[in-house]
Amino acid sequence: MDLTERLVEHDNWSTAQLIDLAKGVPADALDEPVQLNPASTAWFEEQPSIRSMLDRLVFTKEMWSAAIAGTPGPPDERDTSLNGLDRRLEQAGNQFVELVRGIRERQAWDTAFLDATCEPPESFTFGGAVAHALTRDSYRRQVLIGALNERGVSTPGLADPMHFGEN
Repeated sequence: MDLTERLVEHDNWSTAQLIDLAKGVPADALDEPVQLNPASTAWFEEQPSIRSMLDRLVFTKEMWSAAIAGTPGPPDERDTSLNGLDRRLEQAGNQFVELVRGIRERQAWDTAFLDATCEPPESFTFGGAVAHALTRDSYRRQVLIGALNERGVSTPGLADPMHFGEN
């Protein structure tokens, strides 16, 4: 496993773990606004809920998979139930891994593509898009871990890829 693959796989794995951990949070707490300090533009809302944070992590994989593959963007209506998030992550996470693997195998990191999911369409490099998705998701997972910890959910080592993939 190379570094890129390790980071993408860890992103999917840790997101799946966070969805699983959220299943232990009372339903009303999943939808409570989370106070962000400092404020952040990493979410759809100024005060996202745990559910909407999880949705954003999955949506990122759906959106960047569509952009890189040149297919229509993710649907506007998304299943944000925890089981729905699991299903969406399984599909989008696997697709993202395969797309990134293909980019790596072709050594196409600096190849530009037109992201038609943007309005208006924008040009990015594959490497820039992958780096953006991974670093932004890493930050988002850290914030979500903090929100879960504040609600009594233990997440030791979940955000750190140091030991990911070891047997």
